[in-house]
Amino acid sequence: MTVVVVAGLVVAYYAAFVLDRSTARERARSDKQAERSVDREQPAFVATVTPQDYEQEVPEVITVLLDRKLTAREQAGLTALRGESARVWEFLKPLGGRLLEHPSGPVEFADSEHTRGQFRTFDLNLNSDRGAGLTVNRMTAVKDDCRAPGARTVVHLPSAGSEPRQGLLWDLTGGKEVRPRGPYALDEGASQGQLYFRQNVVELGNGQSNMAFRVQPEVSTHTCAWHIVASYTDTTGSHQQRIPSGTGTFTAEAIPARPAQYFEWVTGTGWGCIGELTQRGCGATDLL
Repeated sequence: MTVVVVAGLVVAYYAAFVLDRSTARERARSDKQAERSVDREQPAFVATVTPQDYEQEVPEVITVLLDRKLTAREQAGLTALRGESARVWEFLKPLGGRLLEHPSGPVEFADSEHTRGQFRTFDLNLNSDRGAGLTVNRMTAVKDDCRAPGARTVVHLPSAGSEPRQGLLWDLTGGKEVRPRGPYALDEGASQGQLYFRQNVVELGNGQSNMAFRVQPEVSTHTCAWHIVASYTDTTGSHQQRIPSGTGTFTAEAIPARPAQYFEWVTGTGWGCIGELTQRGCGATDLL
């Protein structure tokens, strides 16, 4: 009787072993499909936008815009300063000033000539926690709305010449009906001025490092609200993702052609001013 029981247990053990091995592959396949499903539920990538910190580093070539005219006392305070960008920005920011940068160095664009404009840079960081890889193969700028520049006061510190910085440049000049151009590569190498995604892609996920860009959106005629559409592919096909997410937008602001007040630092001479002014401390006005 004991022998029969032992034999029965052995047979049951081996039967279970064989059954387990026969179903292991199917269970592994099912587990892998579940992992892939969970992985795809995560966002393809996260786009983090960081505005340029002008408190830490003020460019030498700047224009500051205000939505109101400077009072006589504020004009006197401004024209008492020399044309040092950090000190001018420190004075104007508390008064409601907004800083714009100017293009650095000449850039030869591969596809056509461009009208260079002003900009506020920001850093765009792309990162993906997905286990499976994905490839961003295109980023397109889309204008949501454009209007005439609204600033009433312009304070300009002109260029003495500077070198280009690395990053991506979009040409957003023109109204909403004018299609943005770019992004172009900004660097000192052979790829300068080339359409970035004509020669490059961005690989994310699957343990890939994050990708960071300095974005330079240039405008010269209109102030535009805009966003980026990133096109990417993964194992399920082609997709798109909006940056910023939801209904968020970036703003690219242009300098008005005829502001109520205009101040410019003329190197070696002093301040020049034109427009509706009450301050007389502008000796270089006839040079503007």
